[in-house]
Amino acid sequence: MLSSGRSTPGAYQSISAGIRHIIATEGPKGLYRGLLPSVLGISHGAFQFMFYEQLKNRRSQALNASHGETHNSTFTPAPVPLSNSDYLYLSGVSKLYAGSLTYPFQVVRARLQTYDAGRTYASARDAVVQIWRREGFLGFYKG
Repeated sequence: MLSSGRSTPGAYQSISAGIRHIIATEGPKGLYRGLLPSVLGISHGAFQFMFYEQLKNRRSQALNASHGETHNSTFTPAPVPLSNSDYLYLSGVSKLYAGSLTYPFQVVRARLQTYDAGRTYASARDAVVQIWRREGFLGFYKG
């Protein structure tokens, strides 16, 4: 069981006991339940970086456009640097965007890695289908 104490009913007494039990009841494939959503969830950092860079570029362009409107056309002013508050805001927004995009993977992963998931879900795809049918779109954002 995920995040359970040793004395919790149904919990494995040790890692090796848990591995033996999973292999005996589900086969070696059971050790990899939830792997696909976990691997896809790694993309969170890549999405956050992409969103951050795009937001940073757009903010910089907006600042420079508003600053550049008042200059002489023969003189190009130095780019206006982003402020610390710009960086803080843009990093927070990029984190929200990335989290909104990748959180469903975490929900599917967590559901697949629960104690009785082998009886509830046949695969990651089955988990997605069941969550969609039972809970709808918002089911992927629970927790």
